[in-house]
Amino acid sequence: MKVRYEFTQVTNLEQALHDTLLQFNRDLADCVIALEEGSDILFKPRRALSSTQKALEDEHAAADVELPEFLRLLGSMVQMSDGHVTIRRSSIDPDVIFDLRVVDSSFALVETDNHVILQAFELRLKGARRSETEF
Repeated sequence: MKVRYEFTQVTNLEQALHDTLLQFNRDLADCVIALEEGSDILFKPRRALSSTQKALEDEHAAADVELPEFLRLLGSMVQMSDGHVTIRRSSIDPDVIFDLRVVDSSFALVETDNHVILQAFELRLKGARRSETEF
């Protein structure tokens, strides 16, 4: 299923994603999360940055992380204004569990066959409206 979310006001996208993944922590524990190169992510100021956080924020580098690290990163995010996050069962498994593309702070595209995760995400997402048409 592919869904488009138009941002109608300030959203809680990062918090909604964090809380959704935390809810499914047991099911997604062994997953790999890929953050695409060029993602524009703003983090809360901190003295001690993880190497991944520094690479994402300063260099807009790509990163593959496990779920616990991604949850920590999400907890530190202020805004993902442009980016692509893909969740897979493993680094060698091509099947995508959840794919999120944030486009220039105006909309997000989500692709997943897991209706339960999508519904949980939608229940938490504020400040966005689901498009009537799927892309």
